Amino acid sequence: MAIDVRGTKELERRLKAIGMTPHDALRKIQIDAVANAKRAVPRKTGRLGRSIGPGGLTNDHAIVRASANYAAYVELGTRPHVIRPRNGKFLAFAAKGTATRLSGAPTRAAVRKGGAYVFARVVHHPGTKPQPFLVPGAQQAIKDNLGADVIIRDWNRAA
Repeated sequence: MAIDVRGTKELERRLKAIGMTPHDALRKIQIDAVANAKRAVPRKTGRLGRSIGPGGLTNDHAIVRASANYAAYVELGTRPHVIRPRNGKFLAFAAKGTATRLSGAPTRAAVRKGGAYVFARVVHHPGTKPQPFLVPGAQQAIKDNLGADVIIRDWNRAA
């Protein structure tokens, strides 16, 4: 998902006037976007937050990536879908209210104390709501670094 900034030619001229290259400006925005995304990411295990980092950087674009394989599902959400077993005839998962590890498997103690597994041939998953963290982080970084007041301040300092 890309975010476009209008007026890049004018911005480049102003950045050059205050002694900053587009590459420098994009690097600062990239680092700020990573920090903002890490602050905004939903936390369960922390794996998704640890997977956020800077990607490629050129004079006209910067990439912020989340390398966890489920990052897009968290950012964009999912539609309702059907879950079927891959190996065997049934799905097995902890009953609601059963103590589970972060991995989702019920602990042996929970099963011994009356916790239960649920078995199903198919599950109709209702989908998940989007929990955006990358796009808002990038938008905030752009606003913080390319806002008119920031450019005016740097312009005035350079004079």
